[in-house]
Amino acid sequence: MLDYHKFKTGYLDESGDSGKRGSKCLVLTYMCTDDSKKIAKIIKKAREGLMRSKKGLRWLNKHGEIKFSGFPDEHLKQKIIEMLSKLDIQIKFIAIVKNNNVIHSVEKIGILKELISDSIKRGESIPHKIIADKDYFDNKKIAYFIVRDFKEEKYKDGKAKSKFSLELIEKDNLKEDEDYEVVVKIKHENSRQNVELQALDLISGSIFQEIENKDKTYTDILKKHNRNIQGFIRQIK
Repeated sequence: MLDYHKFKTGYLDESGDSGKRGSKCLVLTYMCTDDSKKIAKIIKKAREGLMRSKKGLRWLNKHGEIKFSGFPDEHLKQKIIEMLSKLDIQIKFIAIVKNNNVIHSVEKIGILKELISDSIKRGESIPHKIIADKDYFDNKKIAYFIVRDFKEEKYKDGKAKSKFSLELIEKDNLKEDEDYEVVVKIKHENSRQNVELQALDLISGSIFQEIENKDKTYTDILKKHNRNIQGFIRQIK
């Protein structure tokens, strides 16, 4: 039986770009948490901190949200990232080294399946919904993440292996008479209106900075308090 957590929410964001040129890598990051209220307070503190200086206020008015790229106050950025690292947040990422290739949307969908699949295999809870930055999926009609045909085989040594299938489907394709193990709603939101996505941008940007520029300044801060960061790097040949 799958552990379906009705309080936790999953969030999806990316750092870098999908094209041949631009960044050397693309980092796709998934965050799962039920600490939304605490995240909102931290992002509020980030806004208040920026508003204390003319430079910070100009930047905030220009972008309308908290984000890693271009954040004008380095000391405040590190402080906010450390505050986020102390929360109960599960973080997974897959970083793709592009090698001058284009990352297509179908690959990003496959990566989401990998991230959720990893959670299931590790016995971690599945969130009741996933909120994706509006630019994550090309297909904005994707409305559900479903798990079906779940089976768990136990071996003599006590270890267990899970088998299941994962699908992303559009709203009109969800059939009420189908036997789904789990149905997770997917929402597409603008990060300007979602503080959790803004927090995830700071986290994803930290991971991107290490992989793209070999700068561990921010990931060292994250890992100082958060041991729930899992991910790997993939090369496109």
